[in-house]
Amino acid sequence: EDFIFTQFLPNGNVVGFGEGSGYETDLNGNIIFETPDNIGVHHKIYKTAQNTYFLISGTVQDQYCPEECNPLLPDEIPWQGDIFTELDTEGNELWSWNTFDYFDSTEYNPYYAQIYTGSYEMDWTHSNSVFYDENTESVFVSIRNLSRITKIDYASKEIIWNLGQTDFMSEIYYDIDLNFSQQHSVKVLDNGNLLFFDNHRYLSPELSRCIEVSYDESDYSAEIVWEHVLPAEMFTGSRGECDRLENGNTLITAGRTGNTLEVTPENAVVWHLKVENMGFEVTMYRSARIPSLYPVAFSLSINEYKGDVVEAFVEPINGMITTNIHNSGWAEGLYNYSLQDALGNEMISNSVLVLSFEHALFNIDVSDLPSSNYILQVYPVHAPDKMQSFEFSLHGSISLGDMNGDGDLNVLDVVILTNLILAGDDSNPAGDMNQDGSLNILDIVSLVNLILDN
Repeated sequence: EDFIFTQFLPNGNVVGFGEGSGYETDLNGNIIFETPDNIGVHHKIYKTAQNTYFLISGTVQDQYCPEECNPLLPDEIPWQGDIFTELDTEGNELWSWNTFDYFDSTEYNPYYAQIYTGSYEMDWTHSNSVFYDENTESVFVSIRNLSRITKIDYASKEIIWNLGQTDFMSEIYYDIDLNFSQQHSVKVLDNGNLLFFDNHRYLSPELSRCIEVSYDESDYSAEIVWEHVLPAEMFTGSRGECDRLENGNTLITAGRTGNTLEVTPENAVVWHLKVENMGFEVTMYRSARIPSLYPVAFSLSINEYKGDVVEAFVEPINGMITTNIHNSGWAEGLYNYSLQDALGNEMISNSVLVLSFEHALFNIDVSDLPSSNYILQVYPVHAPDKMQSFEFSLHGSISLGDMNGDGDLNVLDVVILTNLILAGDDSNPAGDMNQDGSLNILDIVSLVNLILDN
């Protein structure tokens, strides 16, 4: 089975599933999260703002054979339901909800009992989306084969309401027909309304659409406040998704037809993609709008940087150099930086958070570093192979070997360095000629040779 992505994260990572397992991968395709072996995934996995993962897995139980079944079938047949699960980043279960525990067995779609042949399981619920709403602390699930959307209280796990085809419900909350069926991709918008893709399968006429629904729990009223009906040639009996974009438009994936549209609130089509392979329409499960093809794109600048590439130098101000990371990509994250001397010894290191399409300014204290050649390396933590670097000479700081700070290297500096070594005093960094962190005879040798060379 191909890998199906369900979510792009702000740091550029992707959450998706394939071959029954759920994953989060970084920009280089490395797996940083994988669901446990005993939990299968179908249709949906996504990461919440709380760094947990919600997913759907199947479960099978033997139940009675409904009256619509073939009379030659046994009295009990396997029904396939669903379990909605929340995991932490270690794969530990935090929350779980089983359709067999909360839906009555009288709530079924006769069509799926009628077409059951005994080869597999009766496709009872066939859920396809789960969404955690942190504002109401509730979970919304889409039960495709019951043409139902269910709101669940996260704390108690009790059903708050069911919305959809009342023919398949034992308890009716919204006694209203919004005329949707086989829906996908239910989510809660910032205004509290629901947005989902109505496949509209087995209804007349079969015209798929994206709909926004407002609801009132005080009197169980609900209405469609916006919809975009797709043309007949884009009807899709399965799959499909709707996403509300930051600009207020809606991105609609028309499932098996190979079409993806961006439409305005006034239903004007402002962007349209049709995907074909050798003349055949390519099935698309869902799609996502990203700002660009470049999750990682950044540059560096040092305010005190002078000269050119051949002879670049930095003159600190009050012992500080000011560095900027300019993030032109849509992935935010931590950026590591490291200042190294010419021998590759790390002198200073730290990290800074850089948001997407913004820049971060940070100061590096070089007041205790000698004048010498240095390399500043910067890279995103989630993409270390994208490292960038500056090479420069550091001016205006400590001059190696100038023990008395008079600007000249001579025998007086050798005497001072020798006395410090004999006293076991490492307090003057100007004497650390080889930058090994201590003052010793090797530093004297290096200083003498430097004086003789001059």
